[in-house]
Amino acid sequence: MTARDVQALLEGRGDPVRAAHSQGFFKTGPGEYGEGDVFRGITVPELRKVARCWKKVPLEEMTLLLQSPYHEDRFVALCLLVHSFQHGNEDAVYHAYLEHLPFINNWDLVDTSCHKIVGPYLFKRPRTLLYLFARSKNLWERRIAIVSTYYFIKRDQLNDTLALADLLSGDPEDLIHKASGWMLREVGKRDESVLVEFLNNPTVHLPRTALRYAIERFPAPVRKEYLQNHAAGVPVQSMTQQTPHWRAYRYVMDAAVELKGGVIQTPVLQSDALARSSGADVYLKLENEQHTGSFKYRGALNKLLSLGVSPPPVIGASTGNHGLAMSMVLRELELGGTIFLPSTTAKHKVNSLRNHDINLAFHGKDGIEAEQKARHTAEREGGTFISPYNDLQIIAGQGTVAVELLEQIESLDYLFASVGGGGLISGTALVLKTHLPTIMIVGCSPERSNVMQKSVEAGVIVEQPLQPTLSDGTAGGIEADSLTLPLCVELVDDWVSATEEEIASAMRVIYREHGIKIEGAAGVTVACFLKYGKCLTGKRVVLIICGGNISDEHFDAVLSQDS
Repeated sequence: MTARDVQALLEGRGDPVRAAHSQGFFKTGPGEYGEGDVFRGITVPELRKVARCWKKVPLEEMTLLLQSPYHEDRFVALCLLVHSFQHGNEDAVYHAYLEHLPFINNWDLVDTSCHKIVGPYLFKRPRTLLYLFARSKNLWERRIAIVSTYYFIKRDQLNDTLALADLLSGDPEDLIHKASGWMLREVGKRDESVLVEFLNNPTVHLPRTALRYAIERFPAPVRKEYLQNHAAGVPVQSMTQQTPHWRAYRYVMDAAVELKGGVIQTPVLQSDALARSSGADVYLKLENEQHTGSFKYRGALNKLLSLGVSPPPVIGASTGNHGLAMSMVLRELELGGTIFLPSTTAKHKVNSLRNHDINLAFHGKDGIEAEQKARHTAEREGGTFISPYNDLQIIAGQGTVAVELLEQIESLDYLFASVGGGGLISGTALVLKTHLPTIMIVGCSPERSNVMQKSVEAGVIVEQPLQPTLSDGTAGGIEADSLTLPLCVELVDDWVSATEEEIASAMRVIYREHGIKIEGAAGVTVACFLKYGKCLTGKRVVLIICGGNISDEHFDAVLSQDS
């Protein structure tokens, strides 16, 4: 059976009267969304019956059929592609689908196919394509973006629908508003409380059409109240100012689109040595190979790009790695700035910062004191303060580590990450918990500075006496209003702390087994993993090696401790 055979079959079933009606219904006139499309005049049930009878058409013939000028031919081709996808030909069909997007050019063609091909293909993969499509100038790509999430909704993954509906709320096309409202209504079917919370968020501004579709299943008095309040431009009820997970997740996916090509997709290394010690499949995500030697470059780049081309003077605070990342990005963007550092900052990191020709100021003995001074200075001078962690764009940039992991590792059971202010673990957990709801997220800290762990246990930010630690990159306090505390409370499943001896031993293990020089903050992650031991037997585990910025002298001292 060839594409021509199917077309010959369809030619004999056309109805000119129905064809004329379809051309009006699907808006094929000049300037309309379906401009130029032609129809044979065949009902959808007939088309589906034809598709069921000719399932063995080769993929090449399906794509030829998809290129037909006739709308019904393309509909049958998409039905055949869906069947082929569902019967094991996923990769080939998905890529053929994307290669033939110009022929998927009306709402019924999108709606009959994308949530059965694009949605399931991306289910356990990065979904950045949907966020790219949501920004497309092509109407049908934007509709594919939101309707593809129907597959996620049916599996209780709702964040992408909420995030994309929010992203598309300003779309000029009514067809997009209808699609967004339809998907939001489906969210409500799975969990009405999630839909209500979304609709009541004062920062969400849905078009009236999208709102009307979203609330179709609500009781009439409730629908009336929503529509009246929409007309008045006010939310039904107020909400706390805490950023909802779907919005924070959207920022991570936005960052994944924005930073593509600007950051290094760092490699993943399988560790046989750590596998032997634990019985787990263990992978190291080597962020020590990122620009400036740590994951911090991701957040700095995302934040600084978000400020536009001529931002106010930029003022940051850092214990080293965030400052290095900011200074490199500022130089690349030809901007100036000032970094506040605690007096305890490692000398080699200070020297590296001086090489970037950035203004340095020293204040306090730990990161929180430097942050407070930097924030006050920015407020006084009209500058822009950039926190190392307490900023949604910083968190989003760090979360792109997890987007890459979804591309690099097929499935995961555990993620271990070091925690200072919590930006890295918050961003990565937002992504991984959305895609892999059963994954366990483990926060790792030095015993001498585990402020976030203690704060999560207490439910409020706690103070901790300053003590020296090999993990200088995670040392110090946390701002009282930190965005990361509620995220860590909700998303981090377990906490482990490591002694200085355990951190040093872990650094030596990685150097001895893999020849990789890691800094103390990365050593914390490895040390905490090793403390889990055989609890991880049979699991797939990733450790984020967050950085490698340690002086040769300091690292040699760590190596020399090995007895």
